[in-house]
Order: sequence, then structure tokens, then C-alpha cells
Amino acid sequence: MNKDLYNSSKGEIEFPKDKQEHMKKCFFSVKGADENTEGFNRNKELQTQNFIEYKQLKRIKNFFDNFIGNQNQPSFILNGGVIMKNWVNDELRKMREFGDLTKRNKKDTGMQNSYIKPHEKKDFTNVRKSQEHSKTVERYDEAVMNTLKRINEIMLKL
Repeated sequence: MNKDLYNSSKGEIEFPKDKQEHMKKCFFSVKGADENTEGFNRNKELQTQNFIEYKQLKRIKNFFDNFIGNQNQPSFILNGGVIMKNWVNDELRKMREFGDLTKRNKKDTGMQNSYIKPHEKKDFTNVRKSQEHSKTVERYDEAVMNTLKRINEIMLKL
């Protein structure tokens, strides 16, 4: 499901003007931040972006999921703070649910199961020797097999 959102038109959504403005406010509220501060370049980029890709949303979510610290730290604010964190989580949830809903509807209406990739079964009637499974008996040395047969014969007599 998530793989369908990578590198596709479904994986790109409009980045709202209010979020662009929010990113500008966050940028100017952090004093003394430079390019080495985490989130600085992302913030500058998002201020002018009209669309945001699934990959970028995932990176932002990853930042917030792994962030350890205070919400007043420059890196947290530069990444958009709680407002951006909630918006990203909501948008990712919507994108994933839409993909799942589409596939489920196709399946429920009798179309081919969209959860399974189309594929062809391999023809096993014409298999090369290297692809054949060898029998257990053929795997071992003849001397070992003779010894095993002899042990089995002895055990049967007991």
C-alpha cells in the first residue's frame, strides 16, 4: 500500500498556504538558527512549496517520531512544531486509507484482487536439471546410504 504512494501522482498533495505561512512564522521565531540546525533547510524549502510528496511527509514524520527533547528546541520549531506534526500524521493517514479503500472497493465489486500483484505461474513441466530437487537418497554418498540400510535392517530384526 505505501509502496503505491512512492513516485506516483497519488503520492503528491497540495501544501496549503496556511501551512506555508506557519512555516515562515516558525522560521522567524527561532533566533540564531543557521544551516546546521536540523530543520532549517526543510523549513526554507517548505515556505515556497505548493506541493509536497509522500517521501517528504515520511521524512517529516520520521523526525517527529524520533524527536527526543523539548518542544521549545529550535529543531522542533523549525520543523513546524505540533501543528505540522499533527497535519503530517493526518495527511499520511488519509493517503494510506484512500489507497486501501480503493483496493478494497475493487475487491468487493468482484474485480481482480488489487492486494496481489499480477503474476504468472512458472511452468514446471520443462525444468532444467539444475532446478530439480534431488531425492534425499541421492544427496548422500553411497557408502553412507549402505550403512543406513544395514542399520535399518538390523533394527527391523530387533
